[in-house]
Amino acid sequence: MTSANAQIAMSGGMYSQSFDSLANNGTPAWTDNSTLPGWYISKSVAPNDVTSYAAGTGSSGTGAIYSFGASGSNERALGSVASGTPGNFAYGVRFTNDTGSVQSNITVFYTGEQWRNGGNTNAQKLAFSYRVGSSPITNSDAVNASSWTPFTNLDFTTPTTGSTAGALDGNNPANERAFTNVVLTGVVIQPGQEIFLRWFDANDTGNDHAVALDNLTVGFSASTNSPSPASAPVITLQPQSEAAGEGGFAIFSVNAAGSPAPDFQWQFNGTNLSDATGATLTLTNLTTSQAGSYSVTITNVAGATNSSSAALIITPVSFDATNGEIRLLQYNVAGNGVADWSTNTAQVQAIGRELVYLNPDIVTFNEIPTNGLALMPDWMKAFLPGYFLATNSTSDGYIQNVIASRFPITRSASHMAFSSLAPYGYTGTGFTRDLFEAQIAVPNWPLPLHVFVTHLKSTGSSNPQDDANKRAAMASAVSNYFAAVFLPGTNGMHPYVLDGDMNEDAFFPDADYVSGQPIQRLTGPPAGLQMTIPVNPATRADLTESIQGSLDTRFDYILPCALLFSNIAGDEVFRTDLLTNLPPDLLSNDDMTASDHLPVLMVFNNPYDTPFKIISCVRTSEGVTLNWESQNNRVFDIEVSSNLVAWTPFATNLPATTTNSPFVFTTNNVADGARFFRVHRAP
Repeated sequence: MTSANAQIAMSGGMYSQSFDSLANNGTPAWTDNSTLPGWYISKSVAPNDVTSYAAGTGSSGTGAIYSFGASGSNERALGSVASGTPGNFAYGVRFTNDTGSVQSNITVFYTGEQWRNGGNTNAQKLAFSYRVGSSPITNSDAVNASSWTPFTNLDFTTPTTGSTAGALDGNNPANERAFTNVVLTGVVIQPGQEIFLRWFDANDTGNDHAVALDNLTVGFSASTNSPSPASAPVITLQPQSEAAGEGGFAIFSVNAAGSPAPDFQWQFNGTNLSDATGATLTLTNLTTSQAGSYSVTITNVAGATNSSSAALIITPVSFDATNGEIRLLQYNVAGNGVADWSTNTAQVQAIGRELVYLNPDIVTFNEIPTNGLALMPDWMKAFLPGYFLATNSTSDGYIQNVIASRFPITRSASHMAFSSLAPYGYTGTGFTRDLFEAQIAVPNWPLPLHVFVTHLKSTGSSNPQDDANKRAAMASAVSNYFAAVFLPGTNGMHPYVLDGDMNEDAFFPDADYVSGQPIQRLTGPPAGLQMTIPVNPATRADLTESIQGSLDTRFDYILPCALLFSNIAGDEVFRTDLLTNLPPDLLSNDDMTASDHLPVLMVFNNPYDTPFKIISCVRTSEGVTLNWESQNNRVFDIEVSSNLVAWTPFATNLPATTTNSPFVFTTNNVADGARFFRVHRAP
């Protein structure tokens, strides 16, 4: 399973894990690289994957992975009892050297804890070892199939033994040992390599004790050895595709490590670009001629490597959506603190006039006031008659998200509301509000559309750096939700989009804090979301906030999946004050009256309404075989004719799946004489 934090970056300087995000009761599921991002667990008895763990106090001697701690307490430790059918247990965490320096001074702090005397007079070990490699290390390897380097200075030996079995308090100093400032000597990790730190609990002879680790901290610093050996460039972050408005801008970037520091040369459709020799490529005043494929060659004296290609789609800001396209509108409507949310107020009427004019098929709202939620059906009657509403988003007591759709909403759900952000490096308050989803049945789409909306932490507190840290952790949590929960299984074939007020400009964050790059976390590969940069047709700028003050920031984003990304028909940041020949149903100042944010509109072509062709038609003595291009989840009909005038059904309701693309149809039921066949794709 790939999550938002596929491995933990050493460039952060330090990593800490308290394990307090683990459950304190029951037998919850365990998912590698998701339950605790970067962590993996295995057992030596097949099947080797660990899929659940038990929350306990040490009273049970059953062989399992445990979240140890007092009953109901949020102070937890990760541990195991390697007894019986599971065999040996191994668990650990992986790090990647994303710096440009060799890493060798790794310092480890942790507390080893014993939570049960198994009734054995012999001491037992939770043994520490590590592996360094140039390829991803995603298996803690309880069967010891790979080569691990032991480091006994970090082995935890159980302090309590005896023939009488019973639970212990692992937080009692008598049952624990603190490992402080232990330098992992002899380790050299080149740029681009990984290291996996592993704790191994063997199924010992006789009854097994319960062992655990807690309060882990790992510190990194560049090697002091000079000079570093030369190493060829290794790409740690590939450039990502973007869709940008005509006349706007696009920014591509790549991260690479190597010694000495590498050089860069960007290409457009395979041809070198002049003066494009940095890790970042910025394109401005975009025209349609700049749409295409961008990549970069990275070189130093030790070697060279080429990045993957990133697509740049230039989206028109003037478009007409009339033929099977859907119009999606994202709007933060500034309802926080508004007492009257009825359709009689000037603010709501201004919002309503914009909605009627833009005529969206789907609207995702931020900041609907919780005290005005009951009035949303009146909005629909007044501005979007006949629309469906999803209002079961989780509120923070003040505002929440709402989704409206011209098409039926078949399901809606609130995800991750107030959930812990500790797995993503933030130990303060939990996820603000929620990630809200509506599943929508779009006509002539064979699969449902999943529309997600969220509202990341704002910058409004007295501690903007803490706000930024939480915003980044929320983005990682959302990315991990897509990678670990939504995409695995059948949802991976469905179209989906995430939008909302992200409260940070992806490319130009505020100088008052160090950005955790939340938008880049959302648009990284694990979530499958793509960066889009719509602009206003008049200004060619992407800014959306604050139209009531200084319009200097882009906060509002629409991030489609790859399928929708490749089918963008147009987009824009909408402003009434810059419209020429103002329509009679709009006021020039409606955008300022409605909200401090500007709405963002994006139009998608039907991604399933694509042409296909017959690849072959072969007649044999046994019958006919037809072969044509197909798409998963589409249905086809075949008709037959003897004169190309009169056609009769021959085979109907033929479903296409991933196993028959292209579609191959064979029949022996063909009468003698000339026959013509044609294939229809059902609506």
